[in-house]
Amino acid sequence: MQTSRFQLGLIATLAVGLGFSLSLSDAIGYPASAVSLATNPVWSVGGTPSSTEILTAPADQDMIITDVHFANTDGSWLRLEMHIAGTYLAGFTSDDTSDRTITSLRSGIRVPAGQELTMNFEAYYGLGSSRYTVSGYYAQP
Repeated sequence: MQTSRFQLGLIATLAVGLGFSLSLSDAIGYPASAVSLATNPVWSVGGTPSSTEILTAPADQDMIITDVHFANTDGSWLRLEMHIAGTYLAGFTSDDTSDRTITSLRSGIRVPAGQELTMNFEAYYGLGSSRYTVSGYYAQP
């Protein structure tokens, strides 16, 4: 069987067209404007809390809180309240010291760019044996 020049030309044209159609779109895992600040925009803070801890979002990035972990090991309850500019956002309570409170937020809590998140901690016997971690990621406002 003999292959004509027309058939070879048609096959080459179709192959080039298929190559262009597959290479023109970018694969994006998140919406292009959702996550930023380098390749790993994850942040976390923690330690032994004072009665008030303040986190400040960068001027050009929102902070999204995705996880809250805290515990008090001295046999008392522990409470955490989050506020932005005096507005109540969320509250968490641990009343059993045998376990720590772990909260994974499905959609997250947004701290707008340049804003301060105030976290107020309170414990029955004091905060000396308390520990906390708050984590999340940065996103474009």
